[in-house]
Amino acid sequence: MTKEILYLNASDIDRVSISPADIRTVLRDAFRAYGKSSLRIPSKQTVRTSSDRYFQTMAAVSADPPFGAVKWVSVIGENNLRGLPNVNGLLILGDFETGLPLAVIDANRLTIIRTAGMSALASEYLATPKGNSLGFVGCGAQAYGHLAALKDVLPTVTNVTCYDRRAESAEKFAAHANNQGLLGRATDNVDDVLAADIIVSTVPSVEGMQPFLDARKLKPGSLAIAIDMGRSWLPESLSAFDCFVIDDMEQAEDPDNRSKLAYAGPFDADLSSLASGIEGGRRTASDRVLFIYPGFALADLAVAGEFYARAVQMNVGTKLTR
Repeated sequence: MTKEILYLNASDIDRVSISPADIRTVLRDAFRAYGKSSLRIPSKQTVRTSSDRYFQTMAAVSADPPFGAVKWVSVIGENNLRGLPNVNGLLILGDFETGLPLAVIDANRLTIIRTAGMSALASEYLATPKGNSLGFVGCGAQAYGHLAALKDVLPTVTNVTCYDRRAESAEKFAAHANNQGLLGRATDNVDDVLAADIIVSTVPSVEGMQPFLDARKLKPGSLAIAIDMGRSWLPESLSAFDCFVIDDMEQAEDPDNRSKLAYAGPFDADLSSLASGIEGGRRTASDRVLFIYPGFALADLAVAGEFYARAVQMNVGTKLTR
């Protein structure tokens, strides 16, 4: 039995500092291997106490990369009033062969990195090659992570339009984009965001929130990435999309997952079929594409495993006695 478990907090994850390109490679390899594997990953389990207060567990096992993982997550919509993150969690990583626990990892930072990595991987196949503009609806932590990941995968991007219900958040994020060498601007008109080539919606789940984004206003060739499971998009406008992609087809069949997604299928592709070359991504340059996903534990496992392996090599983290 191992006598030590490695604890990696957010600062440790930052010290290990895996590049966005390496994150995409880790995810691509994991989704390709999953497509060939007989192992199936169950859907997340959710205990909901209200529309914006719930607790979840997400579990995954993989022979390649050889780990088991479970992530515990809480989503508390009113935490922003307390000055706390709305989403909080931890991940436990174990060895595939022995089942012994290897690490406990801060899932707040990990989730931002893995989610942005999934969006960036999808963008390799779904974005138009010469798109030069990003639009963000919601300018919280996920927006910052996505900007770094999408800027890396789409080097033609020069413009970033930022919208948030709190104007100061949009302005702060626009300033951050400017500091990254991009042309960032805040707007109080959400339609300005819909004019971008790639639109990322990260609107949190809060009591009483009503859809307000109109897909019919998107330009041909655009890609919408719905981190918020599409809750911010007008349901009657979703037929304007020509192609629909999910993180995992089997997860999309789960009734609980379907109930959360603004669009519940059918889907044209998932990340395994894209990464494996079974599906080629967008069919025409003019297609409007929606990538909508509730999150998939395989991505957490793959990214956590890579951080753990590199942290061990670099002697980063706190060793806990079991």
